[in-house]
Amino acid sequence: MSRQRQLGAFLLALALSLPPAAAMAADIAGPQLDAAGLRAARRAAPESQLRLVFDLRRGDAAPVPVVVLLGVDYVDVVERGRETLYDFRLRRRLNLDRDAQLFANFSLYGDVAFRRFELGKRTVLAGMFGEASHGEPPPLALRPFWLESDVGLKSGADPPPAVGEEKTAEGGWRFRVGGETVALFSPASQAVPAELRRSFARFLRLRLPLHPDILAALALDGRLPRRLVLVSVEDGERRPMGLVLKTAGRLQGDYPLPAAFAPRPLAGQSSDAEALSLSGLLPVMLQAVAGRSGDGPRPLEDYRSAAEEALERKEGFAAMLLLAEAALQYGVAAGDCLTGLGWGAACHDAEELGHRFAEDPRAALFYKAQTAEPKDPAAAAAMWESLKRNDVANGYVVDAFLADRLSASGHREDAMGAFSRALAGDPYLAGVYKELGDHFLRASRTDLAWTCYDLGRALPGRNADDSLAGVDALEEELASAFPEFF
Repeated sequence: MSRQRQLGAFLLALALSLPPAAAMAADIAGPQLDAAGLRAARRAAPESQLRLVFDLRRGDAAPVPVVVLLGVDYVDVVERGRETLYDFRLRRRLNLDRDAQLFANFSLYGDVAFRRFELGKRTVLAGMFGEASHGEPPPLALRPFWLESDVGLKSGADPPPAVGEEKTAEGGWRFRVGGETVALFSPASQAVPAELRRSFARFLRLRLPLHPDILAALALDGRLPRRLVLVSVEDGERRPMGLVLKTAGRLQGDYPLPAAFAPRPLAGQSSDAEALSLSGLLPVMLQAVAGRSGDGPRPLEDYRSAAEEALERKEGFAAMLLLAEAALQYGVAAGDCLTGLGWGAACHDAEELGHRFAEDPRAALFYKAQTAEPKDPAAAAAMWESLKRNDVANGYVVDAFLADRLSASGHREDAMGAFSRALAGDPYLAGVYKELGDHFLRASRTDLAWTCYDLGRALPGRNADDSLAGVDALEEELASAFPEFF
């Protein structure tokens, strides 16, 4: 392929290299919704609930009260003054502040993704330790049973941890691994109501470091624990912890999120540097999701017409940026002459675009940076930074490319500056929301990553083939692989 044809194909590759699109995600009850909107999304109404009060004991520390409210498809937990509502119908985790009457709204997909990433990271570390340890046993946190207990997922270890079960004299269960007691379940006389058993199992799974095999056994047993004692690993040491049931009672009650509560996407994270770096961008993103930024998202035919006009003026760099911006917003549709959205202008094939762009030094340099990035990311960033762009209306598109490269290179503060410039220029670019989410994913902040992904997928006029289609597919995979969390 000639250099000119490669240059034209670059824009098509922006879209065509994206992950295969999943079916368009259902409406996401994301951070853009207020409490009334969330209640409407789940059709909240009074229903049967089970209220449990436990003492949570960790080692020799004083017991901490834990109040658990079980609904058919939600679990509300209050511990140390912090209230967390897990909504399995909407697949959200809500952090509630009843004194301030506000809440933060996060994705359960992000929580499960974090568990899977943590499992993968520690599995790799365990393998590295095994290669370098000359037969010494790995730290407890890297041994399969303790690792699987901590993250709540099976690791696929061969052989898998052997968890033994034995009945106790009081009709409970003792669980052993390698001859060591790792959990002890003493039953209460009261069974968990059948319609709430799944929610109770979810509470245990989400809040306690219990091995999946032990969780399965407790769920099958179906009784409330009078006492549940287990061994966890903290700072490389075995530490006992346990729940002691104080009260249990049935009631009829409303969904725990009051309609008057105000949404604050990052509430409770004022001392969190990563969250703070996103907080300045959230108003811009939320305005765009509401369609109140500027004149709304730019139609694809406008991008194409403007690019054609730039080509007629022999402004290849401006045309390239317009088509790149269209790809960031619309994905595959931006480079497809046959799309039902219509060009509204002549459609040029890749070879012709390549000739046009090659005649413009800045367009050629933009392309050179893109092709250089895999082998020499620092050089690519330097090229993008060197591009004069204050004389083109959408020079911020360069910042979208630069931001992702700076993030991947570990320059997090500089990357956030570039992301800010890109979204200030056009807050409707789904591709920038995806890259911003990936930026937080690199720091293992799946909560913030999914905040960006969710808002990007809530943008008005979202196209099913945009760059966030890969997140739709990932969520389908997570729900299929780990249904017990959803």
